[in-house]
Amino acid sequence: MKKIPLNNNEETVAIIRPALSGYFWEIIGAAIFIITPSYFAFWLFAQGRYGQAAFGFSLLIGILLIMKIIVSRARNYTVVTSRRVIHLASSNFFDEEMLDIGLYEIQNIFFFKKGLSAKIFNFGELSLENNQRQELLRLKRVSYPEKMFHVLNKLKNDFWLDKKDLDTDGIIDMFIDNLSLIDTEDLREIKTCVEDVLRNREAKK
Repeated sequence: MKKIPLNNNEETVAIIRPALSGYFWEIIGAAIFIITPSYFAFWLFAQGRYGQAAFGFSLLIGILLIMKIIVSRARNYTVVTSRRVIHLASSNFFDEEMLDIGLYEIQNIFFFKKGLSAKIFNFGELSLENNQRQELLRLKRVSYPEKMFHVLNKLKNDFWLDKKDLDTDGIIDMFIDNLSLIDTEDLREIKTCVEDVLRNREAKK
């Protein structure tokens, strides 16, 4: 797991990985490709090189499916801290993406369970939205999503309870501390708003 640098007074609260039960059909497929040739091993080897090739090819596919699950869980995970949600994603060995969301950006949190396997094995999806109802992040194959829902909701609420009594200086300090976490487009919008306020003040002088 990649080490996430933490800021001052920031602690890791939870690490969310895709649930193994979320790979139910991939695991079944891998088992079929491994167990079937093993069951017919004597017959396949009796067929000569073609039987041996079929045996090896089937085992290889099963092993590759298992490796895909292992790599997917190792390289796709989410770190929840006392101040942020950091999501790392990778679709293959060479690509890597990181999304950093401050707790102050999260307004709404939802969880979903869809399908029979999700109900049986208790996994689902988590969705994080901002105050404009735009989805910031959707986590799939989360074990016990209702548990993580409550964890994230408590962190978000505690964060704002700590900040509700801030004076102007405190608000400015919090903004500056989190400046690097704000998206470029949001920064441009903030810049435009600040320039408008300054122009209005200059006009009133």
